[in-house]
Amino acid sequence: MHFRSDPEVHDQLVQELVEILKHRGFRILGAAGISGLPSVQALKNDGYGDQESKAPDVLAYDDRRHCQIIGEAKTGRGDFETEHALTQYNVFLDQFDTSSGLQADVYVIVPASKVPEFNSFITHYIHPDYLQSIIVVSSERILE
Repeated sequence: MHFRSDPEVHDQLVQELVEILKHRGFRILGAAGISGLPSVQALKNDGYGDQESKAPDVLAYDDRRHCQIIGEAKTGRGDFETEHALTQYNVFLDQFDTSSGLQADVYVIVPASKVPEFNSFITHYIHPDYLQSIIVVSSERILE
């Protein structure tokens, strides 16, 4: 079996997430490293974690509900609980649509085998009031 590098796995997860979000009817505004799509600008950090603004892997928009869709890919290889990742979750959950006032939905795609670990982690780390805004996506391509 060919062992894929973390960046390779990450890029494949980002590509898969873009396809899933398109399939769900969201308008893709940008994505990291996807040909034909602009890169995503960093989102303002209002005082979380490392204090740095964070750019998600994918930014989309739900025209029906009028809210932002923020997509993030995690390989599960030590990237769930880093200071960078913890700051990302807070910054991404702190985004609200300027016209509707709705909180952004945050889609996090992880390899299928890592879903239980991510779900366990996120339910302990994220305040229960915000859990409904996190949608965990199990990769159908990356199973490791």
